[in-house]
Amino acid sequence: MTGSQPGAAATLAPFLERKADGEQPVSPEIRSLRTRTLACELGGEAAVCAAAAMMQDRTTVVDSSARFLEGLVALWKDQGVDPDTIWNELHARIEMGELSLKLSLLPGRPKMARKRPWRVATSKLP
Repeated sequence: MTGSQPGAAATLAPFLERKADGEQPVSPEIRSLRTRTLACELGGEAAVCAAAAMMQDRTTVVDSSARFLEGLVALWKDQGVDPDTIWNELHARIEMGELSLKLSLLPGRPKMARKRPWRVATSKLP
């Protein structure tokens, strides 16, 4: 069984920074094909992971999640995206969510009781 480990993201750093030696420039057609292939594989792994989660198959969820993360790293490299940009965006989203939660729980904030749930009365667009 795999347990959670502190600093798991830091252990990805060598994998993220690994570069292929002697990598040759490729034509735009080959690059486009490679990008489509990576994107298809990534989508397939996401589907396998979701299906395994619905089936409550923990082993397959872990395995497909690892493959999904490997696919993401490969896609980032293919697109020239700096992994630090991704991690910074995730951190900013987490911080914003925590701030929103704290603000919604401030003492003295008026709590309005809803009389009924909001419901669309018509399907006509303006």
